[in-house]
Amino acid sequence: MANEKPVLSAIVSDSADERGRYVIFGANRWLQGGNGRLILALALVLGLGLAALGSQNLSAQSHPPSNPAPSATAPTQPYQLAPAKLAQATALGKIRTWIHFGSELWEVAILWLLLATGTATRLGQWASSKTSRSWLQTAIFSAILAALVYIVSDLPVQAIGHVFSLRYGISIEGWAPWLLDESKTLGLTVLLETPLLMLALVLMRRSPRRYWFWFAAATAPILLLVTFLLPPLIEPLFFEFQPLAQSHPALVHELQRVVARTGTSIPPERMFLMKASEKSNGLNAYVSGLGSSKRIVVWDTTADRMPTGEILFTFAHETGHYVLNHIPKGLALAAIGMFALFWAVAQFAESLVRRFGNRWRINSIASLPGLAVLLLALALIQIVTEPLENTISRHFEHQADIYGQEAMHGLVPDPQKTAIAAFSSLGEAYLDDPNPNPLIEFWTYDHPSIQTRAKFAAQYDPWAPGHTPQFFAK
Repeated sequence: MANEKPVLSAIVSDSADERGRYVIFGANRWLQGGNGRLILALALVLGLGLAALGSQNLSAQSHPPSNPAPSATAPTQPYQLAPAKLAQATALGKIRTWIHFGSELWEVAILWLLLATGTATRLGQWASSKTSRSWLQTAIFSAILAALVYIVSDLPVQAIGHVFSLRYGISIEGWAPWLLDESKTLGLTVLLETPLLMLALVLMRRSPRRYWFWFAAATAPILLLVTFLLPPLIEPLFFEFQPLAQSHPALVHELQRVVARTGTSIPPERMFLMKASEKSNGLNAYVSGLGSSKRIVVWDTTADRMPTGEILFTFAHETGHYVLNHIPKGLALAAIGMFALFWAVAQFAESLVRRFGNRWRINSIASLPGLAVLLLALALIQIVTEPLENTISRHFEHQADIYGQEAMHGLVPDPQKTAIAAFSSLGEAYLDDPNPNPLIEFWTYDHPSIQTRAKFAAQYDPWAPGHTPQFFAK
């Protein structure tokens, strides 16, 4: 529930942050980018009206949609930092913003240079000279393109982010294990993107007018499969997991109170402890997987450092994702959005070829270097539509916050204070800026800011006279 994006998607899991706020965790980061772009497409179709609605739902002044009762004793700024930490958080907030936008522009610049210098075309010619088999030519080109873009575009940005994560004490992962994680991510990137690029080229050649439709239709089940396989196959490549009951049986007993309160069927067998302390000083918990692979993960830093009441609220927030079906809803949005996304990418990519094809020595999008044009179009569309994607993500997170706070009623003496304390712990762990720029929050935050969430928690009391909870009966 930390104010960050997990590595594979704000919808698929609720963990690491894409804004360079701390260690970026391998596979999660790769999947996050993919799912995020898919969800963006749906947001593009829904338009600015949805963005405005979501923004209204998430603003501190407009919260909540459930008739909260303002608290006369609630502080104006419930999330506060000591002066030294405040100075660090303010400075780090600016650094994160520069890294965020810099990484997007750097990716576009790298893809543009690959095309403008003729490198993509020469790479395609080289791949074609190595074999007469068309599918193998495409495989060679796609694998090299995926690896090259990651190494030249993503890796330097991740290294910069890691430098500041170490400097501010958020990450404790040394450079050797960090490079190992990055190598694993590179391998996953090549393994997953190569067949997708190959599929795209085959469809472009066989169905020049509707390839975007068939690609979207083919990608939807792939998205489901990757989401299902994330917990058992991908996440263990980067972290060690064990049953939560094995090391924290008393905590599992307390969490079962939340399970009973929410009426969910989350057995201890689906509660796992992730050994994040080997790499991070951060606090977090998240939901990942689908169907029989669906599970709730609690970081060991959270289990060991947060008071039990705050852990219960954190767990209740994650249970909210579980109960409110945010993973299947997110996947449904992604599946629908893929059709809009790939249509937009196809139209934009083809217009780029018409405009710059002669300079780039590309005469058709249905060519090996045409795949680099598709990636460039995708990167540019992502920048433009990013706020809409994040609006959807923030809406899901806000719903989980409401659910978590309501679930705490009767389990802790003061749900408002417990929620505020939990958010404050998260904010301090990640040095979250207490006063982020509203435009930056709207544009780049996939969660509401810690201050926004704490302000909402401070004045949300649906059990007050005249008010009604959203998810629980009085």
